[in-house]
Amino acid sequence: MRFSSVATSLLVASVTLAATPTSAQTERREASPAQSLACLVKPERAPRYPVKHKLDRAFGGMRVKLSFTRPDAAPQVEVLFNSAREDMQDEAMDYLRRYRLPCLTPADGTVTAVQEFSFSNTDRDATPLPAERAPGEAPFCLVMPRQDMRPWNTFGNEIEHLVVAATFSGNGQQPPEVKVIHSTGSKRMEDAVRERLAEYRMPCRTGAEPPQGFQQQFSYVPPGHRRYGFKREAFGLVEFLRMTRHPQALRAAFDFGTMACPFKVKYTLYGGAVPNEAVEQGRRGPPDLNKLPFLTWLAGLELGFKNESQANDLFGSVLQIDVPCGTLNLGNSD
Repeated sequence: MRFSSVATSLLVASVTLAATPTSAQTERREASPAQSLACLVKPERAPRYPVKHKLDRAFGGMRVKLSFTRPDAAPQVEVLFNSAREDMQDEAMDYLRRYRLPCLTPADGTVTAVQEFSFSNTDRDATPLPAERAPGEAPFCLVMPRQDMRPWNTFGNEIEHLVVAATFSGNGQQPPEVKVIHSTGSKRMEDAVRERLAEYRMPCRTGAEPPQGFQQQFSYVPPGHRRYGFKREAFGLVEFLRMTRHPQALRAAFDFGTMACPFKVKYTLYGGAVPNEAVEQGRRGPPDLNKLPFLTWLAGLELGFKNESQANDLFGSVLQIDVPCGTLNLGNSD
């Protein structure tokens, strides 16, 4: 297992000047050291992934807006996007509290910047943060609560899962509409999840955009429960197919040379009441129609679980399938 560090990138978003002389309104002026963040002081140690246990595979991302108003003070922080756990947010916020911009002068006004944090603990390619605005799409700026979901009273001894679809249709200050897609959890769990989602916001919405939805899984693991988990999460295509149920019986014929190969597939393992998902990793916008038959075939495969307990433990796991160039011919596919 490779423990990847937190990837960060700092982008200057905008600079608001306190005053601009009339004679200079049409001139291009060079940015000052503060406006270009040339003197930015930040901690030596970058944020780290806060590992909870050896099977901790959670991904979390944050995008924040920083506003520097004093040279000897930390920036003001506004959260633009957040899907990170509370301990991940703590890492990011503790890091940002030690930022300083010592060369900031009154003439610079307020200097603003955008900082992104990406937390991952996997051998899969790190999932990028959603783009603020993809071509032809409304911005996706989901902000989850600052604190983690608090435990609820339960008496079960098995892992419980709940999958919901949430839709924002108004402005970003209204909570999303929630629909339960799948549940093996208790009524207490469902109530707790609904209360949690009621705190979600999408602050960049004005209400004029079309509805925006997303799907999210919540799982409860009883204290001390020993569970199955993947030691790694990135697999070659042939390696993955060997993990399926009755691989010798598979029938397929695909020419990856017609699919802009090589490419990677993000495979979400559900099965049963919730169909598996197979999508091209990193792709935004409409799917590549040349890949659709192959992705549909992949999503329809079943993994060869040892037992029902293993199937339940691995519900919702996300794998990466590396698809090479060449052809795939399995059995008599005529």
